[in-house]
Amino acid sequence: MNAAAHLCFQCWKNGILPQHKKNIYTFIFIHFTMSNNIWSIVLLGILLFLTFSGCTTTTDEPAVSNNDVLFQTSTIDSLIAGSYDGDMQVRDLKEQGDIGLGTFDRLDGEMIVIDGEVYRAKADGYIYQVNDTATTPFAAVTFFEADDTITIGSNTDYASLQSMIKENIPGPNLLYALKIEGTFENLSIRSVPAQSKPYRPLLDVVAEEEAVYHHENINGTMVGFLLPYYIENINVPGYHFHFIDANKTVGGHVLACNLTSGSVELDYTYDFTLSLPESSSFSDASSEDKDTLKAIEQ
Repeated sequence: MNAAAHLCFQCWKNGILPQHKKNIYTFIFIHFTMSNNIWSIVLLGILLFLTFSGCTTTTDEPAVSNNDVLFQTSTIDSLIAGSYDGDMQVRDLKEQGDIGLGTFDRLDGEMIVIDGEVYRAKADGYIYQVNDTATTPFAAVTFFEADDTITIGSNTDYASLQSMIKENIPGPNLLYALKIEGTFENLSIRSVPAQSKPYRPLLDVVAEEEAVYHHENINGTMVGFLLPYYIENINVPGYHFHFIDANKTVGGHVLACNLTSGSVELDYTYDFTLSLPESSSFSDASSEDKDTLKAIEQ
């Protein structure tokens, strides 16, 4: 067997040749090992060159993960309408992100997701860790990777904080995950108690049963999102924050704050994934009152 034919055979044998070419090269191997014609050998050399120039072993490399995705289960519109039955388990939510917010089955407290852990701020104002089997009717999370950091000066109230963030973002049409750590001179947060069926709309629950707590000189973290207005009815447009203190003891939905010092980390997010519940309570839920969400957030 000549050297060229031997090389062809070894490539065939060791699987270097693509599978769909093996039958062709089996024929070439048999033909040329039985021939000493000079033109046959030249032709074999050309075929080998064309084959081996692209002949490299390939492996299925894992796809590069994209962490710039905001994942959400259900819609704010359905939550406003009273769709409070939990659909997604916390263990599944944690696979989609390590920072975010939401609520729990039957509207039982405010959800704070931070550093991959999920916490519940109940109506008593205190923080409770959450079992992986707990469920949520609405939540939004992402894997946080800071793209920018802003230093917060003294005496920064909620309105000033929002203006400062707005001045430092590329534009209003992206999705922004936010992590604000600092010392809060004043902080107002709220939560709501678990509901029983038949569920009332969220505005009624907040108006009649919200529990508001005021804190002074407290260290902690606000986590949340700044979302564009075209996302209305799917999520909360504008700013939406939940708070948890540094000791993981108190927390809730942020109503107002004043910081004496701190920092804002921003994660620019370019993709959005929406997972819709399969429950009938979601399918039938609808809220078309655009002023309702504004009233709830305030």
